[in-house]
Amino acid sequence: MGHWAQLPGWVSATLLLALAALPAALAANSSGRWWGIVNVASSTNLLTDSKSLQLVLEPSLQLLSRKQRRLIRQNPGILHSVSGGLQSAVRECKWQFRNRRWNCPTAPGPHLFGKIVNRGCRETAFIFAITSAGVTHSVARSCSEGSIESCTCDYRRRGPGGPDWHWGGCSDNIDFGRLFGREFVDSGEKGRDLRFLMNLHNNEAGRTTVFSEMRQECKCHGMSGSCTVRTCWMRLPTLRAVGDVLRDRFDGASRVLYGNRGSNRASRAELLRLEPEDPAHKPPSPHDLVYFEKSPNFCTYSGRLGTAGTAGRACNSSSPALDGCELLCCGRGHRTRTQRVTERCNCTFHWCCHVSCRNCTHTRVLHECL
Repeated sequence: MGHWAQLPGWVSATLLLALAALPAALAANSSGRWWGIVNVASSTNLLTDSKSLQLVLEPSLQLLSRKQRRLIRQNPGILHSVSGGLQSAVRECKWQFRNRRWNCPTAPGPHLFGKIVNRGCRETAFIFAITSAGVTHSVARSCSEGSIESCTCDYRRRGPGGPDWHWGGCSDNIDFGRLFGREFVDSGEKGRDLRFLMNLHNNEAGRTTVFSEMRQECKCHGMSGSCTVRTCWMRLPTLRAVGDVLRDRFDGASRVLYGNRGSNRASRAELLRLEPEDPAHKPPSPHDLVYFEKSPNFCTYSGRLGTAGTAGRACNSSSPALDGCELLCCGRGHRTRTQRVTERCNCTFHWCCHVSCRNCTHTRVLHECL
């Protein structure tokens, strides 16, 4: 039995992130195969996308469940969309936490986020939410771009929408993105414990955020550029906008426990729910992130917890915020050094078509945590 078979279902989001390396691996291998997880092809593990690239998954690794493989086969072209969504989610996670003690560190291999996904803390909640949002966002956009054979634009909005505008154009297919994301990402979650409920809730919170942040876009029509009538459609938010919302919900995340109605008559579905740890707090909404254990302080290295610490991290000596040396360095102090940097400057465009620049050298002052 392969070593992945020993891992519990809640790690599935981390295993799923192995797909994020797919485009680079394909580009690096002229045969079009992802050699990190390749073995002999068979009828059960051969996935062919719309570009006829054969992606062969080693059965013993079980990086994708049977249901996930079936979903990919049923939706030609979607594998690259899932991969792109996960890559975008990783970049967004790193951006949102670039100035915090936990800066969304990643490492090569299937355990992309390390041991933090073993926990039930706020950081785990954000990882699950942003990766789920990334898949939903990418799939919904790919539908409207025509990259997935089984879906198109959302054409359900048609006809008059107001006195001076009507529905038209190509709306991003958020409903398909949410449905596929729910089926694909959530399928790896097994069990009925608190961690299972937390992961499913945060997955859904990511998808719900993408949906709730969609905006109406319009194009004007009329003589001489006038806007006598407009054609409007629904457009996805940027993943940056989704990340901003999820980071705010990370800061206000709800600590929860396993709900129990205390009644033998309660149905199985009623028993499987989350309740706030503090009875005075409201139950978490579908938009909220939830967690059930305190985060590590992330100040020092711990192999057991999988934290790298903040030693050597760049900090802002003049900032009282989270990126400031006092908070980021956990009171240990910081060192200051100078670095000579040469950059292109004073660039000029010459018709046609050449850009000339000068090289400018200046001294940069850097502050690093001890």
